[in-house]
Amino acid sequence: MKNRASTHVLILLLIVALTAISHYAIHYSALIRGYETSWLTAGRNLFLLFILAVLPIILSRFTKFQGNWTLYTSAVLLFSIGLTVQYRLFSDPEYTSRKDKAEARQAKIKTLQRHYIQQYYSAEKKQMMGLPATPPSDVDLSKETPRSAEGDVTDVFLSGRTLIPLFAIACCIGAFLLFLREDVLDVLQRNGFLLVILTLLPLMLAAVTSQAGKSIGNMTPWEPAKIPFLIGFAAILAILYKNLARTYWGIPRAKDVIPLLFMAILPFVPFFVLKDFGQMMVFSSVYVTLYVIAVRRLPQRIVLIGSVILLVSILVVGALPVGTQEKIPLLPTLAAPVKKVLPDRIQQRFHLWLDGFNPPTPDTDWWKDDYNDYYKDLVKKDQNLPQLLEEDPSLQKSMFDNEFCNARNVAGFFASQRG
Repeated sequence: MKNRASTHVLILLLIVALTAISHYAIHYSALIRGYETSWLTAGRNLFLLFILAVLPIILSRFTKFQGNWTLYTSAVLLFSIGLTVQYRLFSDPEYTSRKDKAEARQAKIKTLQRHYIQQYYSAEKKQMMGLPATPPSDVDLSKETPRSAEGDVTDVFLSGRTLIPLFAIACCIGAFLLFLREDVLDVLQRNGFLLVILTLLPLMLAAVTSQAGKSIGNMTPWEPAKIPFLIGFAAILAILYKNLARTYWGIPRAKDVIPLLFMAILPFVPFFVLKDFGQMMVFSSVYVTLYVIAVRRLPQRIVLIGSVILLVSILVVGALPVGTQEKIPLLPTLAAPVKKVLPDRIQQRFHLWLDGFNPPTPDTDWWKDDYNDYYKDLVKKDQNLPQLLEEDPSLQKSMFDNEFCNARNVAGFFASQRG
């Protein structure tokens, strides 16, 4: 199949349609729980995606571009997923509230309980509860009065979540037109390594001096650094892709692979220092996509994809919770060297994803320091905490991850247990 802009536009329009369906599903599920999501925000998200969906036709028509749109389509797909997740989170009063999280959670629980009683309880049961003795009936959400969504037209369309994506789309068009020029491509291709090094040096300084994922006040300077890193990798790939096509048993020559791997590994260094596993996954995915676009021989793609799967498998197996590893003979022994190399943050993430309901013991290597620091902070807020934990060790579950359970919520939980 030829790589036509019209084909990608159809895929992008399908993404817009699926995003619209997902937004409606979020809105409907919110009504079931007693609150309303913003139709203005949903319309804004779909409008941004629609602009991105028709942009390839406009650019192809006026610039005569006949290149590959796969990377662009992949980026829009990820953007649509991000918009959907944000719509789900930032529409939830429990998530957005700073002081009334418990109240918002209770309101949702009570609404669900009331709906369940109306739909499944008999008239006798309802009468025993002091409710009107009505027979079971379906819930009519149109007669409900949900908590209204915050924000009007001005708040939504003049907010940073609207203006920043529009500015980014304008920058994308400008960069696209700039990169159509051969002299610009030639300069970047010849100086890709220098561009990466000039970006890496100040970024490493910011990463080493960062605290809680922030540097230079409350900024994250590594976000814009992703662009020169990708340009540098694309530059070395543009130089070597013809040589990479000369393979032996599907494997390119070492003198062509080593520079490519070196350029690919450089951006991982600051993110490894930052313990940002998510950024490593993003870069890995983009690198694989760029390589697949540039090198089209099937044996090479098989070797690359197989190597990526092998590497990811080793990392995942090494980061699995001990309880999961013990189910497979010899796996804990084989995974021990990998665990020593992996940063604590990555092992915490995998434990949270795969065994989040079972907190690790306080003496676990990758959890011990964070647990002790967090425990000290909680003791300062509640001097009775050691006694509570001694009386009921199960309360340690509420202290599992300090990113999802802050001191205020834990203190409130302990207070409720005491009462």
